[in-house]
Amino acid sequence: MIDKAAINQRFGFHPKCSNISLTHLCFADDLMVFSDGTMRLIEGIVGVFDDFLRMSGLKISVEKSMVYLAGVLDTPRASISQRLAFEFGSLPVWYLGIPLLTKKLQTLDYEPLIDRIRGRVSSCKAQALSFSGRLQLLSSVIK
Repeated sequence: MIDKAAINQRFGFHPKCSNISLTHLCFADDLMVFSDGTMRLIEGIVGVFDDFLRMSGLKISVEKSMVYLAGVLDTPRASISQRLAFEFGSLPVWYLGIPLLTKKLQTLDYEPLIDRIRGRVSSCKAQALSFSGRLQLLSSVIK
């Protein structure tokens, strides 16, 4: 529905996503929708969510949803925040321990995740594990 709405110009591509026609990313039960940030096009996205509700009976959880505006001036930002019920967040966004960035990740960007993995693998419980047990633990931490 989101791809079709973008093709029908109910909302536009984010400037950094237009050359690859990226409208959204899905992660398990999470959805990130990218747009150019104009009120008309954000309303188009919300309209797609409303259509989805009518078709499926499933509603977007406003309490769990966030809007991130990058490069949007203060006046349009204020207008958007007044008209939408969503909470507004700030960038960078962290998802599953990694920041979602528009640039290639650098070592510093994913270092906190690696530190967490190292901490779990080298814990007291891990010390008592055999090599195959440690491998299994590492595999479960990475997933």
